[in-house]
Amino acid sequence: MELETTRFGTIKVQADDLITFEDGLVGLGQYRRFVLIQHDREGPFWWLQSAEEPSLALLLIDPWYFRPDYEVELSDAEVERLRLSESTPRAVLTTVSIPPGKPHAMTSNLLAPLVINLELRIGRQVILDDERYQTRHPILQELWRTAQATEAAG
Repeated sequence: MELETTRFGTIKVQADDLITFEDGLVGLGQYRRFVLIQHDREGPFWWLQSAEEPSLALLLIDPWYFRPDYEVELSDAEVERLRLSESTPRAVLTTVSIPPGKPHAMTSNLLAPLVINLELRIGRQVILDDERYQTRHPILQELWRTAQATEAAG
């Protein structure tokens, strides 16, 4: 199948490439079907492109890239809704916001990660109850902090 997108032009995807977010995403509940596109092979960034709205593509990041101690504790209800077992392949990604003209000020929403069951191609945006994380967590500051801690450790 072909998807017309604003950002990527026409892209070819297989039906099993689609990920369904049955409850939608926070603030975007009307859109349920998406495809993940890796920004580049080596980097931590991904795009979540809507299969229903050509102009909707969210920038995502692997949160462990800049926050190695990141933890996502899912409730039993979330595990059940995502149909996860210990061996189920999964992805956890967080949304990225970049203020216009200020890429150095990019942030990520660590309080509401996207958790995807890669086997069944279903996902949910879960809301964490963890005071260590923010909705606008500074990415570059975390990278700097991690680099300094690594350097200090020797």
